[in-house]
Amino acid sequence: LLELYPENEDVSYYAGSVLSSVGNFRGMENIDTPYKEANLQEKAYAAFCEEYLTVPAENSKKFFIPQKNIYDRLENPYFSYSAPTSMGKSFIMEMFIKDQVMKGAKLNFARIVPTKALINEVRKDTIDGLDRLLEEMNYSVVTAASDYSLEEDHNFILVMTPERLLYLLISKPEFKLDYIFIDEAHKLTGKNSRAPFYYKIVDMLAQQKPEMPHFIFASPNIPNPEVYLKLVTEAGKGTENALSSTFAPVSQFKFLISHESKSIRIFNDHTQDSIFVCKYANDNMSVVDFMNIMTQFDSEKPLVERKRNLAYFSGKDAAIKAALRYAEGKPDIDDDDLTELAKDIRDQVHGEYYLTQIIRKGVAYHIGYLPASIRQRIETLFKAGKITAMFCTSTLIEGVNLPADNLFITNYRSGRPPMSGVEFRNLIGRVGRIRFNLYGNVFFISDGKQVKEKEFVDRLKEPIPEQKLSIVQELKPK
Repeated sequence: LLELYPENEDVSYYAGSVLSSVGNFRGMENIDTPYKEANLQEKAYAAFCEEYLTVPAENSKKFFIPQKNIYDRLENPYFSYSAPTSMGKSFIMEMFIKDQVMKGAKLNFARIVPTKALINEVRKDTIDGLDRLLEEMNYSVVTAASDYSLEEDHNFILVMTPERLLYLLISKPEFKLDYIFIDEAHKLTGKNSRAPFYYKIVDMLAQQKPEMPHFIFASPNIPNPEVYLKLVTEAGKGTENALSSTFAPVSQFKFLISHESKSIRIFNDHTQDSIFVCKYANDNMSVVDFMNIMTQFDSEKPLVERKRNLAYFSGKDAAIKAALRYAEGKPDIDDDDLTELAKDIRDQVHGEYYLTQIIRKGVAYHIGYLPASIRQRIETLFKAGKITAMFCTSTLIEGVNLPADNLFITNYRSGRPPMSGVEFRNLIGRVGRIRFNLYGNVFFISDGKQVKEKEFVDRLKEPIPEQKLSIVQELKPK
């Protein structure tokens, strides 16, 4: 309603009332509402929530109630939690570490991230968030075992992949960790070649003397986060130290675009059914055509007000081809940052590289083989609203946090294998982020041949199964 009737004061008043009632103070920051609590009971409740949900490390920010429930348990010897992607699992970790540093605690923290691409993002967020505290409290943020500051007398915040942390633990066996946060902990239950690295780290740290570090496992959407505690506790113990939340502070609208029936339907999460919206006649409509329709009025708006769009493809060739087609006919944007990035891509990658041309139009692709420095700058310009369309492969599932308004999904595979339920929900969670917006649109586009609408619907209906540690799944009885 806020989107449909931006000038309607009644709508913005009700929006304020609803968001206040559910404790979504961060959502209220995104809207201009005249709402004020009407009676004493409402005022008392709002005042209590304001105080109770205030983030200790940053008094201007407020937790959601489920975030607060998680935050209050992070000092436990071990704790495992799961929540939807949009709930802000990483924010809880950042605020806990910042509070400990501000209190003067002399501890070593580690944040385990699943990919090298995420190291840079988390490192930057950590340094920006702590700012002068790092120097004042003698902390150093380290991303590799070879970092020279490890030789100096600091306390550390490690931001590493499991492989990098394992190398550090082997090369410096005397290194003492006090807290380890394992982000995307569902990797421990995935059928993947990296799970053993996670196991080995947990195993080595669980045997640390005189006492093991605090273990915090964070995962998206899974129903049984207590499964990870089996690695650090006796079997059967620890369920009281796990919390699974389904709270999402943003709304998502899920559209099914079917080339089989030439129709657009909207999927209703509550009834688990789809509602007919309209038919379309053109047999040759592609994801690029739908993106153009959804963004046709954006060119009239200032850059910062334009909608930001992500498109997911199962392979890099398809992503690049779609990016080039989307950029066709679009004018260059007069922006110094885009011009400079285009020049650096030309110098560092190749003068004739496609990306050099399309980046000036505010279009990019995000794929594994791009140099990390280039990929990071693309992400930064997307967050700033200067790049408004990004074409991605499975790097998008790995937790890159981008503030998108629209997400176009063209496949339910990651490469060739089908995505797991966790991966699929994780992908959908990339759109609609409370830091930036109150809702997001997801468009599932099926061609009727390799990608069927029914497969998308089945995945949307199917609850995520209880996870089993991959060491249990993979070992045969003998």
